[in-house]
Amino acid sequence: MIRECAWCGRLLGEDRGPRACPISHGVCPDCLQEVLGSRAVPIQDFLDSFGDPVLLVDQDGRILKGNRQALQTLGRGAEEVEGRFGGDAFCCRYAELPGGCGNTVHCRSCTIRRTVEDTLLTGRPHLRVPAYPDLHFEAGEFKVEFLISTERVDGVVLLRIDQMTLGAAEPR
Repeated sequence: MIRECAWCGRLLGEDRGPRACPISHGVCPDCLQEVLGSRAVPIQDFLDSFGDPVLLVDQDGRILKGNRQALQTLGRGAEEVEGRFGGDAFCCRYAELPGGCGNTVHCRSCTIRRTVEDTLLTGRPHLRVPAYPDLHFEAGEFKVEFLISTERVDGVVLLRIDQMTLGAAEPR
Protein backbone atom coordinates (compact mmCIF):
# COMPACT_ATOMS: atom_id res chain seq x y z
CA MET A 1 0.00 0.00 0.00
CA ILE A 2 1.26 3.44 -0.88
CA ARG A 3 1.13 6.09 1.86
CA GLU A 4 0.90 9.74 0.85
CA CYS A 5 0.48 13.09 2.57
CA ALA A 6 -3.19 14.09 2.47
CA TRP A 7 -2.11 17.72 2.38
CA CYS A 8 0.56 17.96 -0.33
CA GLY A 9 0.39 14.49 -1.95
CA ARG A 10 4.08 13.69 -1.26
CA LEU A 11 4.80 9.99 -0.95
CA LEU A 12 5.43 8.87 2.64
CA GLY A 13 6.60 5.39 1.79
CA GLU A 14 5.03 2.01 1.49
CA ASP A 15 3.23 0.08 4.20
CA ARG A 16 3.55 -3.66 3.88
CA GLY A 17 0.56 -4.27 6.19
CA PRO A 18 -2.94 -5.34 5.15
CA ARG A 19 -3.85 -4.26 1.67
CA ALA A 20 -7.47 -3.26 2.32
CA CYS A 21 -7.05 -0.13 0.20
CA PRO A 22 -4.36 0.86 -2.29
CA ILE A 23 -3.58 4.29 -0.78
CA SER A 24 -3.49 5.39 2.85
CA HIS A 25 -3.19 9.04 3.80
CA GLY A 26 -1.15 10.61 6.54
CA VAL A 27 0.54 13.94 7.03
CA CYS A 28 4.17 14.62 6.26
CA PRO A 29 6.21 16.46 8.92
CA ASP A 30 6.66 19.50 6.67
CA CYS A 31 2.92 19.98 6.17
CA LEU A 32 2.15 19.45 9.84
CA GLN A 33 4.81 22.00 10.78
CA GLU A 34 3.40 24.46 8.29
CA VAL A 35 -0.13 24.02 9.59
CA LEU A 36 0.77 23.96 13.29
CA GLY A 37 3.73 26.34 13.16
CA SER A 38 2.50 29.18 11.01
CA ARG A 39 -1.18 28.64 11.64
CA ALA A 40 -1.67 29.56 7.99
CA VAL A 41 -4.54 27.10 8.04
CA PRO A 42 -6.40 26.55 11.30
CA ILE A 43 -5.86 23.04 12.63
CA GLN A 44 -9.62 22.49 12.67
CA ASP A 45 -9.82 23.22 8.94
CA PHE A 46 -6.89 20.89 8.35
CA LEU A 47 -8.54 18.03 10.28
CA ASP A 48 -11.90 18.67 8.62
CA SER A 49 -10.20 18.23 5.23
CA PHE A 50 -9.97 14.49 5.93
CA GLY A 51 -12.90 12.46 4.63
CA ASP A 52 -12.93 10.12 7.63
CA PRO A 53 -13.32 10.73 11.36
CA VAL A 54 -9.90 11.83 12.70
CA LEU A 55 -8.73 12.64 16.22
CA LEU A 56 -5.43 14.25 17.14
CA VAL A 57 -4.12 12.50 20.29
CA ASP A 58 -1.20 13.63 22.47
CA GLN A 59 1.44 11.54 24.28
CA ASP A 60 -0.76 11.33 27.41
CA GLY A 61 -3.72 9.88 25.53
CA ARG A 62 -5.68 13.13 25.59
CA ILE A 63 -7.58 14.22 22.52
CA LEU A 64 -6.31 17.58 21.30
CA LYS A 65 -8.81 18.03 18.47
CA GLY A 66 -11.37 16.08 16.51
CA ASN A 67 -12.72 16.80 13.07
CA ARG A 68 -16.44 17.22 12.37
CA GLN A 69 -16.76 13.64 11.20
CA ALA A 70 -15.19 12.30 14.42
CA LEU A 71 -17.44 14.40 16.63
CA GLN A 72 -20.47 13.24 14.65
CA THR A 73 -19.34 9.59 14.84
CA LEU A 74 -18.88 9.87 18.61
CA GLY A 75 -22.13 11.79 18.98
CA ARG A 76 -20.39 14.44 21.08
CA GLY A 77 -19.48 18.10 20.92
CA ALA A 78 -15.92 19.42 20.84
CA GLU A 79 -16.16 20.46 24.50
CA GLU A 80 -16.95 16.84 25.43
CA VAL A 81 -13.94 15.49 23.53
CA GLU A 82 -11.07 17.98 23.44
CA GLY A 83 -8.69 17.78 26.39
CA ARG A 84 -10.19 14.52 27.62
CA PHE A 85 -8.67 11.08 27.72
CA GLY A 86 -9.76 8.79 24.91
CA GLY A 87 -11.88 6.58 27.17
CA ASP A 88 -13.77 9.61 28.46
CA ALA A 89 -14.36 10.95 24.94
CA PHE A 90 -15.44 7.54 23.65
CA CYS A 91 -17.66 6.89 26.73
CA CYS A 92 -15.74 3.75 27.71
CA ARG A 93 -17.53 2.07 30.60
CA TYR A 94 -14.21 1.49 32.39
CA ALA A 95 -13.21 5.16 32.30
CA GLU A 96 -15.70 5.76 35.13
CA LEU A 97 -13.98 3.29 37.44
CA PRO A 98 -11.64 4.56 40.18
CA GLY A 99 -8.42 5.71 38.54
CA GLY A 100 -10.17 6.67 35.31
CA CYS A 101 -9.12 6.14 31.71
CA GLY A 102 -5.68 4.57 31.41
CA ASN A 103 -5.50 3.48 35.04
CA THR A 104 -7.74 0.43 35.35
CA VAL A 105 -6.96 -3.23 34.81
CA HIS A 106 -9.11 -3.11 31.66
CA CYS A 107 -6.99 -0.36 30.07
CA ARG A 108 -4.09 -2.77 29.55
CA SER A 109 -6.14 -4.63 26.95
CA CYS A 110 -7.62 -1.56 25.25
CA THR A 111 -6.75 -1.90 21.58
CA ILE A 112 -7.22 1.80 20.89
CA ARG A 113 -4.88 2.80 23.74
CA ARG A 114 -2.28 0.16 22.84
CA THR A 115 -2.31 1.10 19.15
CA VAL A 116 -1.91 4.83 19.85
CA GLU A 117 0.87 4.15 22.38
CA ASP A 118 2.72 1.87 19.96
CA THR A 119 2.55 4.46 17.19
CA LEU A 120 3.85 7.14 19.57
CA LEU A 121 6.66 4.92 20.83
CA THR A 122 7.82 3.32 17.58
CA GLY A 123 6.58 5.74 14.92
CA ARG A 124 5.05 2.76 13.14
CA PRO A 125 1.63 3.46 11.63
CA HIS A 126 -1.18 0.93 12.02
CA LEU A 127 -3.89 0.33 9.44
CA ARG A 128 -7.47 -0.85 10.02
CA VAL A 129 -6.88 -2.45 13.42
CA PRO A 130 -10.06 -4.05 14.88
CA ALA A 131 -10.99 -2.61 18.28
CA TYR A 132 -13.94 -3.58 20.46
CA PRO A 133 -14.40 -0.97 23.20
CA ASP A 134 -17.14 -1.39 25.80
CA LEU A 135 -19.12 1.82 25.51
CA HIS A 136 -22.10 3.05 27.44
CA PHE A 137 -24.54 5.86 27.06
CA GLU A 138 -27.85 6.81 28.70
CA ALA A 139 -29.59 4.20 26.53
CA GLY A 140 -27.40 1.38 27.89
CA GLU A 141 -24.31 -0.60 26.95
CA PHE A 142 -23.29 -0.83 23.31
CA LYS A 143 -21.23 -3.44 21.53
CA VAL A 144 -19.10 -1.58 19.04
CA GLU A 145 -16.47 -2.61 16.51
CA PHE A 146 -14.08 0.01 15.21
CA LEU A 147 -11.43 -0.31 12.56
CA ILE A 148 -8.79 2.27 13.46
CA SER A 149 -5.63 3.55 11.82
CA THR A 150 -2.85 5.59 13.41
CA GLU A 151 0.08 7.67 12.25
CA ARG A 152 2.60 9.66 14.29
CA VAL A 153 3.40 13.19 13.21
CA ASP A 154 5.65 15.44 15.31
CA GLY A 155 4.95 13.76 18.64
CA VAL A 156 1.19 13.39 18.26
CA VAL A 157 -0.95 10.69 16.70
CA LEU A 158 -3.59 11.04 14.04
CA LEU A 159 -6.19 8.43 15.01
CA ARG A 160 -8.58 7.67 12.16
CA ILE A 161 -11.81 5.73 12.59
CA ASP A 162 -12.03 3.82 9.33
CA GLN A 163 -15.22 1.99 10.18
CA MET A 164 -17.67 1.72 13.05
CA THR A 165 -20.25 -1.01 13.50
CA LEU A 166 -22.69 -0.42 16.32
CA GLY A 167 -24.59 -3.30 17.93
CA ALA A 168 -27.79 -3.10 19.92
CA ALA A 169 -27.87 -1.46 23.32
CA GLU A 170 -28.21 -3.68 26.34
CA PRO A 171 -30.75 -2.09 28.71
CA ARG A 172 -29.41 -0.74 31.99
